[in-house]
Amino acid sequence: MGICEQLGGTEEITQEILNVFSEFCRIPHGSGNEVAVGALLIEKLKALGGSPVQDAAGNIMAEISATPGYETAPRLIVQGHMDMVCAVAPGGGYVPQCDPICMVTDGMFLRSDGRSSLGADNNLGNAAALWLVGKGVRHGPIRFLFTVAEETGLQGAQAVSPEWLDGADFLLNTDGFHLGQCIVGSAGGCRVTYTRRVQTAPAPNLGALCLTLSGGIGGHSGDNIHLGRGNSIKLLAALLEELFATVPGLELSGLSGGEVHNAIPGHAQAVLLLPPAARPAFHACIDRFRAALATLYCASDPKLNLSWSDVPLQGTVWTPDFCRDTCRLLDGLHSGVYAMHGELPDVVSASANLGCVMEDDGMLSVCLFSRYMTQEERLAITGEQERLAEQAGFSLASCSTYPAWPGDTKNPLARAVAARFHAETGRDVSFSICHVGLEPSVFYAKNPGLIMPCMGPDSRDAPSVDERVPLEGIADFAVLLAGGIEAVADGAVR
Repeated sequence: MGICEQLGGTEEITQEILNVFSEFCRIPHGSGNEVAVGALLIEKLKALGGSPVQDAAGNIMAEISATPGYETAPRLIVQGHMDMVCAVAPGGGYVPQCDPICMVTDGMFLRSDGRSSLGADNNLGNAAALWLVGKGVRHGPIRFLFTVAEETGLQGAQAVSPEWLDGADFLLNTDGFHLGQCIVGSAGGCRVTYTRRVQTAPAPNLGALCLTLSGGIGGHSGDNIHLGRGNSIKLLAALLEELFATVPGLELSGLSGGEVHNAIPGHAQAVLLLPPAARPAFHACIDRFRAALATLYCASDPKLNLSWSDVPLQGTVWTPDFCRDTCRLLDGLHSGVYAMHGELPDVVSASANLGCVMEDDGMLSVCLFSRYMTQEERLAITGEQERLAEQAGFSLASCSTYPAWPGDTKNPLARAVAARFHAETGRDVSFSICHVGLEPSVFYAKNPGLIMPCMGPDSRDAPSVDERVPLEGIADFAVLLAGGIEAVADGAVR
């Protein structure tokens, strides 16, 4: 009898994992808001016979005794993060800090109700791992490790004590995005924020409108950066530069877009003041821009849409110098693929993402995320960002980095997982180095001896409100993960 049948069959596996995942969805758990979801994890670990401990950062660890007869097997760490990126649909009224995720299925996909991202990254992997051990899959000594703040620069992983990684030979990370793929290396990352105090002047007595670029697919700034999707902030900044050059008397009262550093922004908006006589020039510029969008993004981002609506009169506008400097900065910043991998031509080696621009308490923040496999790439990207920011009068407000995880396509645990999955399903597992930040990069720096593959269920367009998981792959992921746990227990990893 195969693993799938032992676990109850495809339908039962899928439904029971979704039942566990739905418990996570009921609790808001964006980065920095993990207290309640941590309490749920502690409860579940106690139910498995563990005695969870929690560090000052909020990370959770628990030892789970081996299945009888497997006490001498190598210790395996099963690891995931408990936070999520909360992408929100504009105008939907969703409040990430307090609203649950409304999880729905449509017969093919698991998704949210469209007001928020789903958060399958990474709690669907966590749900599967907890369910498998509770279901009785055979295992040696297991150490569960759940971290906070993964989505904000792997902060939780960086706070993990090296002692929590000692005494283990293997670590299975469940934060993968593609079923049937074992990740054996990942890019490093640099998250920076530049700020400048907004310079304003009294607004003229002109009608105001909100110009909105929306409908972009967005997505993860590592996993989706190579797909050519539009960055709404950069596109809107380019449009504003053209508008200021061709529309007389135009004024800008505000500009914002995106939500977080590491998501490609699918929407951005600007509040403009426009003299009535300038309307024809405004409409002509808008028509040219719409035509360009339709041509450039018809395949990669077909729902990009430019619209505007009247808004109340504004009290202030940005000064001409501040408008010019900000738009030049946003338009000039590189956002997209910077370099491909020298040895793996289909793998992105370095990239940058302009993720968010926002005004708060009189300060305008520009949020960037860079990814790289080498320090030379990091210095090239961040050096260019620093130069442009300085020219625009912006100062560095914050910076955090994490290292790259050197790849090894001969990873023995990944090979063992692949062999078991092929024996169960007849399908192959590929091995790759990915362009997302993964916690094994931090763990590698603390314990280079750990053998660590990363795997996960299919997750499409995360983190965005279009995030979705194919239902048919959830049971297959459980089989893949169970094969890895059992391979370590059986001493099959060489």
